[in-house]
Parts: sequence; C-alpha cells; structure tokens
Amino acid sequence: MKASCQSLTSQFLKVIGDFTDDYQELRKTAAKTFLNVILPNKAGSEKELEKLVEQAMDLQTKLLKSYGVMVGEGKGKIGPRHQIIPTKKVTGDLLTERTYLCPPSIFSKVTVIIKKTGGKAGADIAVCAKYPNGSIFNEKRKSLDKGKDEKGDVAKFILTDMADKALTIHLVKTGFPTNTCDYSLSIEGEFEKEEMEKLVKKTAGSAAVRA
Repeated sequence: MKASCQSLTSQFLKVIGDFTDDYQELRKTAAKTFLNVILPNKAGSEKELEKLVEQAMDLQTKLLKSYGVMVGEGKGKIGPRHQIIPTKKVTGDLLTERTYLCPPSIFSKVTVIIKKTGGKAGADIAVCAKYPNGSIFNEKRKSLDKGKDEKGDVAKFILTDMADKALTIHLVKTGFPTNTCDYSLSIEGEFEKEEMEKLVKKTAGSAAVRA
C-alpha cells in the first residue's frame, strides 16, 4: 500500500465552513500587525508575533473542539489524529499506517518534518494541502529508507500559499511486516511578507469599494 492524499469527512468540511469568517478576520489582523510591527522590528514585535501564533493555535483548537476532538486525538481508535500548526513534536511507532490531519491555519508557509528515530522499517509519506471544499491544492511525496542504519533519516516538506488550507499527512510502513518505524513529526508555520502585503492591499481595496 502506498501513502496517499487522505479525504476529509463531510462533517469536518462543514466545520471548516463554519469558521471561514473567523479565519478571514484573524488573517486581516495578522497581516496588519506583521507589516506594521513585526517586520520593521518595532518595540514589542516579538511579543506581537507570539500573540499571533497563539491566536492561530487557539482558532485551530476551537475548530477541532467544534468537530468533537482534542488536539492529538482522533475519533475512535482507528482514523486520523488531529494536530495544529505549529506542532513542536509528536512521536509515533509506525506499525502499518498513520494519518495526521491539521485544520486550516493563517500561516502562508508550512514546513513538515518527519524524522526516523528507530526501527528497521521505512515509511512512504504523502503530505497534501486541501482547499476548504476538500479538493487537492498541493501534493508532495517522500520516503524514509528501510534498514537499521537509516536512523536519523529525514523527510522535509515545504508548502507555500497555505493560508486557509487544511493539511493531511499520511505515513505507510515499508519493509517486513514484523518491523516497525519509530519517528517524530514536527509542523512549522510562517508568515510571508508578500502574502501579507497582498492581503492588506485586498482589504484596503474592499474597504474603498464599500465606502
């Protein structure tokens, strides 16, 4: 079995739709703060960046709670585990396959890092960005090699234009059935200057039209 882009449930897509306005408003706030305070490195810029990241995490956490799960959990013993962006570190023991699902975020650049930490098996990995309607926006594939000597092998995925996109991460074990693949997963989110500038201009233009 190969790793693939995992589907989003209709209920999850509905919840994403319910939070569309919240995401748009937070992105507008983030764009203004990023360009006016954080980027020029004004006094208090670090605290403002921390505040934005916390707000982004809180919004994703709120969405997951509305869906009926907590961060790191899934519905039932089988199925995806839900994470948010950023995720500092999650560890796993890949016996067959594992899916991680992240709700949309306000970050324009997302980096996914999966590192093999032990075991003789490898992993086939598919990282996919999804539009709010569930269709595929971007898809990337890599693998962790089999073998004991491959401890420390890293698969790194960089995705851009990720604001308001959901993320699925699918890992499938490769190698002998009795072997396992120990791994760690981290997900980073960044704001990009060009995307923030586009959003501020768009917001200003919309305000002018309404006036």
